[in-house]
Amino acid sequence: MSKIPIVIDVDTGTDDAIAITAALLCQEHLDIRAFTTVMGNVAVEKTSQNTLNLVDYLGWDYKVAIGSPKPLKKDYTPAISHGSSGLGDVVLPESSKGFYRKESYETIYEEAIKAKGSLHILGVGPLTNLALAILKHPDIVQLIEGITIMGGGLYGGNMTMTSEFNIYNDPEAAKIVFESGIPLHMVGLDVTLKPKLPREVFERVSAGKSKYAQFASKIFDFMYRRKEEIGGDDPNLHDVIALGAIIKPEMLTFEKHYMTVECEGEITRGMTIADFNHVAMKDANVWAAVDIDEEMFWNWLVNLFE
Repeated sequence: MSKIPIVIDVDTGTDDAIAITAALLCQEHLDIRAFTTVMGNVAVEKTSQNTLNLVDYLGWDYKVAIGSPKPLKKDYTPAISHGSSGLGDVVLPESSKGFYRKESYETIYEEAIKAKGSLHILGVGPLTNLALAILKHPDIVQLIEGITIMGGGLYGGNMTMTSEFNIYNDPEAAKIVFESGIPLHMVGLDVTLKPKLPREVFERVSAGKSKYAQFASKIFDFMYRRKEEIGGDDPNLHDVIALGAIIKPEMLTFEKHYMTVECEGEITRGMTIADFNHVAMKDANVWAAVDIDEEMFWNWLVNLFE
C-alpha cells in the first residue's frame, strides 16, 4: 500500500498531542509532509511550541510551520480544559530546532503542489489556515485529494447548544472549507464524545516503555484529573479519532449530506448544518461521521502504543 501524503494542521492541546503522537506511530501508512499550527486551544505561540517540542522529543525532524494567530473575522475563545500551556501539567523539553520559514497556509499550498493532487489534510483545530490557503491560492482546490477534520457535528455542540469548539472559533473559515468543493470528511461530536478513556487502556499504555507510551500516559493522567481540578472536559480523545478515520476508516460510519456553516447568531454561530430534507437542492458535499465502533477504536490505539 502506498503511503498517504499528509499535512496535519493542529492547535496543539492535550488531544492534539495524542493525535500527533499516534500519527508518528503510523509511518507505514502516512507520508507526513508537515505540521501546521493555528490558534485554538491556546494562543498560536503555545500551540506552535508544543508541536515543535513534541515532534522533536519523539525523535522526528518534520517541518513545523506557524499559522494564523486569530480567526478570519472575530476573536477566538481559548479552551480551559488544556491548561494554560495547552498540555495540562505535562512539560516537554524545549526544542532547539527552528520553525519552518513559511506560514502555515503557504506551507499547505507548497506541499499540495509537490504532491500533485494526492495531498490529504488532517485538520484538528479551527480551519483558518485551510481557508487562507483557499483564499490566497484558489487553485489549491484541485490539488488536495481530501480533508478530514475533527470539528462540528450533526446534533448539538460543546461551546453553545449548537456549535462545536473548533468550528465556533472560526466559522467563516469553516464555511469556506465546507463549500470549497474539496472532498471533506467531518468527524464531529456525534462520534468523538462517545469513547471515554477506559482505565484498561490507560493502564496498558502506561505499561509501555517507549517515549510515545510514556508521554501519552502522562497526558491521559491529566485528562482524568482535569475535570475536578480545572473544570475541564471528560477524557475524550477527539482528535485522534479523526486520525483513525484516515488510517482505519472501517471503524467509523458516515452519512453524506449537503452541509454549510452558520456564521451569525448568539446560539447558532459555528453551527454545522446538514440539509436532511434536501431543501437547498444542492449535491452532498460532506461525509459526516455518525457512529464509531468503540472497541475497534480502543484496540487500534492500544496496539499502536504497545
